[in-house]
Amino acid sequence: MLVCKESSHFNIRLEYVDHEYQSYRTITDFIKRFINQAILNTFSIIDNLGDLTFDNDISFRKLGYFGNEWATCGSFNSRNGLESVTSEMKSWNALSALKDWMFHINFIGLQYKQKVEIFTYQVIWSVPTPEFPEPMVTVNVYFYVAISYIYPPHYPADITYVFEGHQFKHSLNMIFRPKWLYDILDMKTIVFKTIDF
Repeated sequence: MLVCKESSHFNIRLEYVDHEYQSYRTITDFIKRFINQAILNTFSIIDNLGDLTFDNDISFRKLGYFGNEWATCGSFNSRNGLESVTSEMKSWNALSALKDWMFHINFIGLQYKQKVEIFTYQVIWSVPTPEFPEPMVTVNVYFYVAISYIYPPHYPADITYVFEGHQFKHSLNMIFRPKWLYDILDMKTIVFKTIDF
Protein backbone atom coordinates (compact mmCIF):
# COMPACT_ATOMS: atom_id res chain seq x y z
CA MET A 1 0.00 0.00 0.00
CA LEU A 2 1.24 3.43 -0.88
CA VAL A 3 1.58 5.90 1.86
CA CYS A 4 0.74 9.45 0.72
CA LYS A 5 2.08 12.46 2.48
CA GLU A 6 -0.30 15.28 2.77
CA SER A 7 1.06 18.42 1.22
CA SER A 8 0.09 21.94 1.92
CA HIS A 9 -2.34 23.68 -0.39
CA PHE A 10 -0.30 26.87 -0.07
CA ASN A 11 2.89 27.47 -1.95
CA ILE A 12 5.32 28.58 0.70
CA ARG A 13 8.64 29.99 -0.51
CA LEU A 14 11.28 31.85 1.35
CA GLU A 15 11.84 35.42 0.22
CA TYR A 16 15.31 36.08 -1.15
CA VAL A 17 17.36 38.86 0.36
CA ASP A 18 18.02 40.51 -3.00
CA HIS A 19 14.41 40.20 -4.15
CA GLU A 20 13.23 43.42 -5.80
CA TYR A 21 9.87 43.35 -4.02
CA GLN A 22 10.17 43.79 -0.31
CA SER A 23 7.63 43.33 2.41
CA TYR A 24 7.37 46.08 4.96
CA ARG A 25 6.70 45.43 8.60
CA THR A 26 5.57 48.93 9.37
CA ILE A 27 4.25 51.91 7.50
CA THR A 28 7.40 53.79 8.57
CA ASP A 29 9.61 51.39 6.57
CA PHE A 30 7.40 51.88 3.53
CA ILE A 31 7.51 55.70 3.82
CA LYS A 32 11.31 55.71 4.25
CA ARG A 33 11.80 53.61 1.12
CA PHE A 34 9.28 55.71 -0.85
CA ILE A 35 11.00 58.99 0.10
CA ASN A 36 14.48 57.61 -0.65
CA GLN A 37 13.31 56.44 -4.09
CA ALA A 38 11.71 59.85 -4.80
CA ILE A 39 14.94 61.64 -3.87
CA LEU A 40 17.00 59.34 -6.12
CA ASN A 41 14.58 59.93 -9.03
CA THR A 42 14.81 63.70 -8.48
CA PHE A 43 18.61 63.61 -8.59
CA SER A 44 18.53 61.63 -11.85
CA ILE A 45 16.21 64.26 -13.39
CA ILE A 46 18.53 67.06 -12.24
CA ASP A 47 21.54 65.24 -13.73
CA ASN A 48 19.78 65.09 -17.13
CA LEU A 49 19.03 68.82 -17.21
CA GLY A 50 22.51 69.75 -18.49
CA ASP A 51 24.75 72.65 -17.50
CA LEU A 52 23.02 76.04 -17.38
CA THR A 53 24.85 79.01 -18.96
CA PHE A 54 23.79 82.58 -19.71
CA ASP A 55 24.58 84.82 -22.69
CA ASN A 56 22.95 88.27 -23.08
CA ASP A 57 19.93 87.39 -20.90
CA ILE A 58 19.39 84.13 -22.82
CA SER A 59 19.80 80.93 -20.85
CA PHE A 60 21.26 77.84 -22.51
CA ARG A 61 21.73 74.23 -21.46
CA LYS A 62 24.30 71.81 -22.81
CA LEU A 63 22.29 68.83 -24.01
CA GLY A 64 22.77 65.61 -25.88
CA TYR A 65 25.63 63.33 -26.72
CA PHE A 66 27.74 66.12 -28.28
CA GLY A 67 26.99 68.64 -25.50
CA ASN A 68 25.84 71.49 -27.76
CA GLU A 69 24.06 74.49 -26.24
CA TRP A 70 20.28 74.70 -26.63
CA ALA A 71 18.12 77.59 -25.41
CA THR A 72 15.87 76.85 -22.45
CA CYS A 73 12.06 77.04 -22.41
CA GLY A 74 12.05 80.67 -21.28
CA SER A 75 14.38 82.01 -23.99
CA PHE A 76 13.82 79.77 -27.02
CA ASN A 77 12.89 81.30 -30.39
CA SER A 78 13.19 80.21 -34.02
CA ARG A 79 16.50 82.04 -34.54
CA ASN A 80 18.48 80.56 -31.63
CA GLY A 81 16.81 77.20 -32.38
CA LEU A 82 18.23 77.39 -35.90
CA GLU A 83 21.68 78.15 -34.45
CA SER A 84 21.41 75.17 -32.07
CA VAL A 85 20.35 72.79 -34.85
CA THR A 86 23.24 74.09 -36.97
CA SER A 87 25.77 73.43 -34.19
CA GLU A 88 24.32 69.93 -33.70
CA MET A 89 24.64 69.23 -37.44
CA LYS A 90 28.22 70.51 -37.45
CA SER A 91 28.93 67.95 -34.72
CA TRP A 92 27.46 65.22 -36.91
CA ASN A 93 29.42 66.49 -39.92
CA ALA A 94 32.67 66.38 -37.92
CA LEU A 95 32.42 62.58 -37.77
CA SER A 96 34.80 60.88 -40.18
CA ALA A 97 32.00 58.94 -41.90
CA LEU A 98 30.22 62.18 -42.87
CA LYS A 99 33.18 64.36 -43.88
CA ASP A 100 32.09 64.44 -47.56
CA TRP A 101 28.46 65.20 -46.73
CA MET A 102 26.84 68.65 -46.82
CA PHE A 103 23.72 69.88 -45.08
CA HIS A 104 21.21 72.72 -45.29
CA ILE A 105 18.69 73.68 -42.59
CA ASN A 106 15.20 75.16 -43.07
CA PHE A 107 12.83 76.40 -40.40
CA ILE A 108 9.53 74.81 -41.41
CA GLY A 109 7.11 76.24 -38.90
CA LEU A 110 5.64 76.62 -35.46
CA GLN A 111 2.68 74.67 -34.07
CA TYR A 112 0.70 75.37 -30.93
CA LYS A 113 -0.70 72.37 -29.07
CA GLN A 114 -2.40 73.23 -25.78
CA LYS A 115 0.41 74.78 -23.67
CA VAL A 116 3.29 73.64 -25.88
CA GLU A 117 4.98 75.31 -28.84
CA ILE A 118 6.60 72.92 -31.33
CA PHE A 119 9.31 74.35 -33.59
CA THR A 120 10.04 72.19 -36.67
CA TYR A 121 13.31 72.26 -38.61
CA GLN A 122 14.23 70.31 -41.74
CA VAL A 123 17.85 69.30 -42.30
CA ILE A 124 18.67 68.22 -45.86
CA TRP A 125 21.79 66.05 -46.13
CA SER A 126 23.49 65.21 -49.43
CA VAL A 127 26.75 63.91 -50.87
CA PRO A 128 27.88 66.00 -53.84
CA THR A 129 30.21 64.20 -56.26
CA PRO A 130 32.16 65.37 -59.34
CA GLU A 131 29.59 63.59 -61.55
CA PHE A 132 26.65 65.16 -59.71
CA PRO A 133 27.70 68.42 -58.05
CA GLU A 134 24.02 69.01 -57.43
CA PRO A 135 23.00 65.71 -55.79
CA MET A 136 20.09 63.74 -57.23
CA VAL A 137 19.33 62.06 -53.88
CA THR A 138 19.06 63.75 -50.48
CA VAL A 139 18.23 62.63 -46.95
CA ASN A 140 15.89 64.63 -44.72
CA VAL A 141 16.03 64.78 -40.94
CA TYR A 142 13.27 66.60 -39.06
CA PHE A 143 13.98 68.21 -35.70
CA TYR A 144 11.10 68.94 -33.32
CA VAL A 145 11.74 71.28 -30.41
CA ALA A 146 8.90 71.35 -27.87
CA ILE A 147 8.73 74.34 -25.51
CA SER A 148 6.28 74.08 -22.63
CA TYR A 149 4.74 77.01 -20.79
CA ILE A 150 4.10 74.79 -17.77
CA TYR A 151 7.78 74.24 -17.01
CA PRO A 152 9.96 76.91 -15.40
CA PRO A 153 11.98 79.15 -17.77
CA HIS A 154 15.31 77.48 -16.93
CA TYR A 155 13.96 74.03 -17.89
CA PRO A 156 15.52 72.47 -21.05
CA ALA A 157 13.57 72.14 -24.27
CA ASP A 158 12.38 68.70 -25.37
CA ILE A 159 14.28 67.95 -28.58
CA THR A 160 13.63 64.96 -30.82
CA TYR A 161 14.50 64.16 -34.42
CA VAL A 162 13.06 61.79 -37.01
CA PHE A 163 14.61 60.49 -40.23
CA GLU A 164 12.44 60.61 -43.34
CA GLY A 165 10.49 57.44 -43.96
CA HIS A 166 10.76 56.44 -40.31
CA GLN A 167 8.53 56.99 -37.30
CA PHE A 168 11.00 56.36 -34.49
CA LYS A 169 11.77 59.54 -32.53
CA HIS A 170 15.40 59.89 -31.50
CA SER A 171 16.44 62.04 -28.56
CA LEU A 172 19.66 64.02 -28.33
CA ASN A 173 20.96 61.70 -25.60
CA MET A 174 21.04 58.80 -28.06
CA ILE A 175 24.33 58.20 -29.83
CA PHE A 176 24.01 59.27 -33.45
CA ARG A 177 24.96 56.63 -36.03
CA PRO A 178 26.01 57.81 -39.53
CA LYS A 179 24.68 54.47 -40.80
CA TRP A 180 21.15 55.85 -40.41
CA LEU A 181 21.84 58.50 -43.07
CA TYR A 182 23.66 56.02 -45.32
CA ASP A 183 20.76 53.53 -45.19
CA ILE A 184 18.24 56.12 -46.36
CA LEU A 185 20.62 57.38 -49.04
CA ASP A 186 21.18 53.83 -50.34
CA MET A 187 17.45 53.07 -50.44
CA LYS A 188 16.68 56.27 -52.34
CA THR A 189 19.59 55.68 -54.74
CA ILE A 190 18.31 52.19 -55.58
CA VAL A 191 14.83 53.58 -56.27
CA PHE A 192 16.28 56.46 -58.30
CA LYS A 193 18.28 54.09 -60.52
CA THR A 194 15.20 51.99 -61.32
CA ILE A 195 13.26 54.98 -62.69
CA ASP A 196 13.81 55.89 -66.34
CA PHE A 197 13.50 59.56 -67.23
